[in-house]
Amino acid sequence: MSLRAGESIPVSTNYIKSNPAVPVYRGNEILENLFAVIYHIEIGYNKDGAQEVKQYIIVDYKEYSLSENDKEEIMNIARGYCVQKGIDNSEDVEIKLLDNEVAEGFIERIFNNMKVVRGLITN
Repeated sequence: MSLRAGESIPVSTNYIKSNPAVPVYRGNEILENLFAVIYHIEIGYNKDGAQEVKQYIIVDYKEYSLSENDKEEIMNIARGYCVQKGIDNSEDVEIKLLDNEVAEGFIERIFNNMKVVRGLITN
């Protein structure tokens, strides 16, 4: 089987918004105790003529592996973030642990690119 690219398809993404990252500490709020970072990305798009928003809450933790207790605790913190921000628990909200090095590198590149674009727009 050979692969080939097809015709381009218009994408109806209206915006991509990166909210401020939220650090999660184990103990006092000092850099040495940084345990994880919560990233919140919103993607606005058109669906059947209406504006929809897909929200991703991504938790990037700094350890190589987490115990089940740590996973549950950090997911509870992410859910608490959603409650604090008024984000309802709907099909348009996904909370994910970033536990893959390849995925982590990809997300970091996205955020870095968004910072560059934002800087170009605001200057």
